[in-house]
Amino acid sequence: MKKALILFACIVLITTIACTFSVNVPKVKTGVDKLLEINEAAPTDQETGQLNVLMGGGTLEINPGTDSWVAGTVDYNVPLWSPEVKRVGSSLEISQETNDNLKLPSEKVKNDWKLNVGNFPTALTIKAGAYKGQLNLGGIPLTSLEITDGASQADLIFDKENPQVMTNLTYKTGASQINLQGLGYANAEEINFDGGAGSYTFDFSGALQRDLKVNINYGLGDVKIIIPQGVAAKVTVEGGLNNVELFGTWNIQGNDYELAGSGPQVTFLVKMGLGNLQLISR
Repeated sequence: MKKALILFACIVLITTIACTFSVNVPKVKTGVDKLLEINEAAPTDQETGQLNVLMGGGTLEINPGTDSWVAGTVDYNVPLWSPEVKRVGSSLEISQETNDNLKLPSEKVKNDWKLNVGNFPTALTIKAGAYKGQLNLGGIPLTSLEITDGASQADLIFDKENPQVMTNLTYKTGASQINLQGLGYANAEEINFDGGAGSYTFDFSGALQRDLKVNINYGLGDVKIIIPQGVAAKVTVEGGLNNVELFGTWNIQGNDYELAGSGPQVTFLVKMGLGNLQLISR
């Protein structure tokens, strides 16, 4: 009975998310395509910088690889969404004024952000409305990462080690489909994730450099946590109506699920309202 209720809730969840992403932006007046080009040099009098990316609905692509601090383009066709670049000392902000409640843009509405981030140690903050994101952050020296969005479809990928210690990775989202890959490479001390209704995958591939504390809190969803074989992990699950599926050799003690391993350990506290949690060792 419990699994049946959870399955029904997940079907409702998937349907809800699909509807969320199929709705177009209402009553937005488009114009001619415009292109903002960005090329900002790294600060010369500071050891670290703050980069704020504040956008509305659209697409966001971030990659490593530029001789500058930040380089890229914003391609848009809504005059009211004209982006701005503001810089004060070691703080850089790329932003636009939009309605935070807008859905993902239709084909007629263009708001495409493509940014490359260089090798300067950076605290990165991303705030977005409804967007599709491809965030490839491997190798970028991030001192912290904070992402806040509404309804989103996003891949956050670390495929190379972060050369800088990341004090905190914080992600807050609404009804979304989020895929976080290579979190072992993030070189983070702590990860905090808050989600509403959604589908979320946390893949901790990559060599851990230190013990890692992870807090995952979500209301309704289908969640996968993937731990590489040989990595020590402990997952404590709190919440209401939920189902936990295990793949691999886990030791179970009440609401605690443990993996034996060597080296740094990942310690999870998962708080879930209603949903399915898969704990995968591979």
